[in-house]
Amino acid sequence: MTLPWIIERKSATSADIVYQATGKTQRFTALLISDEHADNAHSDLDLIRKHHQEAVDAQAPICKFGDTFCAMEGKWDKRSSEAALREEMRGGNYLDRLVSFHEQLYRPYAANIAVLADGNHETSILRYHQTDLLERLTGSLRRDKSPVLHLPFTGFVRFRFEDAKKHCVSKTLHYHHGYGGGGEITRGMIDQSRTRGQYVADVYYSGHIHRRNSDENVITSLDHLGVPSETQQLFLRGGCYKREASDGSGYHIEKGRAGRPVGGWWLYFDLSRTSKSGLRCDLSYEAAN
Repeated sequence: MTLPWIIERKSATSADIVYQATGKTQRFTALLISDEHADNAHSDLDLIRKHHQEAVDAQAPICKFGDTFCAMEGKWDKRSSEAALREEMRGGNYLDRLVSFHEQLYRPYAANIAVLADGNHETSILRYHQTDLLERLTGSLRRDKSPVLHLPFTGFVRFRFEDAKKHCVSKTLHYHHGYGGGGEITRGMIDQSRTRGQYVADVYYSGHIHRRNSDENVITSLDHLGVPSETQQLFLRGGCYKREASDGSGYHIEKGRAGRPVGGWWLYFDLSRTSKSGLRCDLSYEAAN
């Protein structure tokens, strides 16, 4: 099946996902997720597979913004636990098994995986063990004909829509894997305000703290004719795919943390025709449950 989009690297920290618009009105979809921690025994692999298959069915690009790997069960890691170590990871070549496990897990969806971005779990392995898990996984998936690009901890993904008459409209997403602990009161919402003051985008995505929430903003400015216009801004925080509180013990519980929301976000781009620029794009979103 030929997908209605391609991905192009624009710089070390940015990429374009380019769609071909064909109808008068059209909806395009992207799946935004993070914090799968898929190799952890507490991760919900059935839900990961469900969301990936739904993206395949919708012909949607899958953008993963960090901590695809958990990689905490090596013998060097103080957080390691036998209960969190999958059977597939047991053996003397733990890091090699990690890459092989993720390649097999994601191979059925390789054609739709567009972005693999670093999270702190991946950068920690690179820092201390001098192997880049995501770069290795990217190479494996590309051998399976995936268009996937490996992007860093923070960057941009621009969604660009073109038609046969060369009309074009785009929406820019800024992502940052995330930082901090996500306080019980603020739940990462303060971070969104900080991000808004540093980067210009239509959509902001982050993960890391295993909270899922959203916020919307409207920016009013003058267009090129001097007429006030309004621009929509979305702030999306992705949840995780680990169900760590299910057995009542372990590192997560001992830190005083309860269960966390699981899943990411579906981002929708609704295209329509206009008399001025040819194309208009409106954004909406829905939790991926």
